[in-house]
Amino acid sequence: MKRKLRIVLLVVVVAGVLAGAVSLVIQKKKELEQVPEYGRKPMPVTVVKAEKGDLHRKKDYLGVVRPALKSGISTKVSAKVEAVHVDEGDWVNSGEILVELDSEELRYRLDSIQARIREAGADLSGNKATVRALESSYRYWESEKERNQNLLEKNAVSASEAERVAEKAAEVRGKLTAAKKKTTAIKERISSLRSQKKELRARLDYYTITSQYNGVVSERLVDPGDMASPSKLLLKVEDREILKLSFDIPQADFPDVSRGQEVVFSVQGQDKRARLSLVHPSLNRARMKKAEVWLEGKDRKGLTPGAYFPVSVIVEKLRDVTLVPRSSLIPSPGGEKHVFAVDKGRLQAKPIEVLGMSGDKVAVKGVSPGARVVRSTFLGWNRLSSGEKVEVIQ
Repeated sequence: MKRKLRIVLLVVVVAGVLAGAVSLVIQKKKELEQVPEYGRKPMPVTVVKAEKGDLHRKKDYLGVVRPALKSGISTKVSAKVEAVHVDEGDWVNSGEILVELDSEELRYRLDSIQARIREAGADLSGNKATVRALESSYRYWESEKERNQNLLEKNAVSASEAERVAEKAAEVRGKLTAAKKKTTAIKERISSLRSQKKELRARLDYYTITSQYNGVVSERLVDPGDMASPSKLLLKVEDREILKLSFDIPQADFPDVSRGQEVVFSVQGQDKRARLSLVHPSLNRARMKKAEVWLEGKDRKGLTPGAYFPVSVIVEKLRDVTLVPRSSLIPSPGGEKHVFAVDKGRLQAKPIEVLGMSGDKVAVKGVSPGARVVRSTFLGWNRLSSGEKVEVIQ
């Protein structure tokens, strides 16, 4: 009986020891699950919520402000500069006199030709009077010639008298013909002198240089006393009523940029919008195309020729798309891109399709608005993997 009792007590003790051991193991497992593994602490990451919005895909360039019209003023003749009526920065109107050249010699020639025209005019008037007198005399002697011819047929006048009258009529006719030719010659001389006068007056216009349009004198290159010539610039005048913002387009952007697209630029911290006015069809020396945005009225306020401004051409507008920061994109060896989304404290790699980029914003497909995506990590993307626990740093 005692032996059986000992066996029962031994069994009970062993069973209690086993139950305690099992309970202790279960408890330790629970504690171990709550303790992070050695070297595998949650990775700290910064996240941002994907948002829904619009994205304008753009191309950025550096533009320079230039006047719509800019001309170098020179002269067609060589002469000494007599007067310069404007200075740098002066506003000038179309037709306003800018520079006068010494035209004394030309004016002397004009005065001489004018005097010769007056002299020829007086000769013409005198010769016309002579022609009128000779015409009257010629009519008289022609009449006398016919009368004497009739009398000669009736033997009422001598043959010598009739011959004398005929010779006188011929003499007067010769003088009349010569006088008429002289009139023609004088008229031709006057016409020639007037042509010379007209040519000299046209040349005289070259000695008075005027502005061809309203504008500003940007450079003055001569002073009174200097010698002007066709190869030397005197002034530079800019039309600032219309300004143009010019920039170069590299060949890689040719398919995206075209005339009429919206352009955004900033002046004194204020964004301004315009349309791309012109894209030159030919390439410049840098093998790029010149583009121009023409600005007038209030659009040119704050712009100074020669100043540089960042210019953005809106090449595409994406509406109601999912937007994430550019810094959240992770390239893969195959060239595809994906982002890490954080769900319940763990990373989830999501393949995405990039629809467009603008600045730090990227329009993507494959992530829903509101998803938390990793924007940066302290130890680099190569330390992250899908399913890994992370600690979100706000």
